[in-house]
Amino acid sequence: MKLRSIVLAALVGTFAAPVFAAPVATVNGQAIDNSQVQAILSMSPELAKEPNAREQVVQNLVNMEVLSQYAMKHNLDQSADVKERLALAKRQILADAAVDQYIKEHPVPESEIQAAYNKFVAAMGKKEYEVRHILVKTKAEADKILAELKAGKKFSTLAEKYSIDKASAAHGGELGWIVPGMVVPPFAEAIEKAPIDKPVGPVQTQFGYHIIEVQATKPLTPPPLSAMKDRIKAQLQQEEAAKFVSDLRSQAKIDITK
Repeated sequence: MKLRSIVLAALVGTFAAPVFAAPVATVNGQAIDNSQVQAILSMSPELAKEPNAREQVVQNLVNMEVLSQYAMKHNLDQSADVKERLALAKRQILADAAVDQYIKEHPVPESEIQAAYNKFVAAMGKKEYEVRHILVKTKAEADKILAELKAGKKFSTLAEKYSIDKASAAHGGELGWIVPGMVVPPFAEAIEKAPIDKPVGPVQTQFGYHIIEVQATKPLTPPPLSAMKDRIKAQLQQEEAAKFVSDLRSQAKIDITK
């Protein structure tokens, strides 16, 4: 994340942290508080690791303050464009604050995290499949390729020649190891049923028609809950926030002009 973006994002929440509210600089008598510096560094651990990170942030805040004062001196805050942007920024800040407060007041229960993890593990299945495929636009093309494979043509050669999935075609159709739960259902069902080293298809998905060959399988070991917990929690929080917004919309009188 660019330093300027980090600064702008962090300033949203700095004024609620008086413990750090000691000036780190002044610009024409206007103080820049340490709370702002600390907020920026806490939001970006990678930035905080850089040499002289604090100095970078302070200098950037000084630049922002100099520019802000210049804008005010030249009445740029009175222009229609700037007023509109300020209004939009205020709306976004308040919206973010509302969501942050809701999430803080409605923490995700550990039981829901565990249930989501169990669902994830169940969806993954018990095996991984080493797969290659040839993807074409029509069933007729897929049938023709199947016939060529049965006649002894090499899978990799036909993948390179015909497949519209150029990324895998460049490697003979190789997709690597696939977990069924991570791909579209028709493709997942096909690889779970396919014999080893025998092309099957055509399998239709929203992407086109696939000729699929499973080259090997191995037992699947799902990642532990400890490795997934933060990601699952964030996803559940996003779902809760979306429901919160939906509930507020249902209670509001909304008129959208067409």
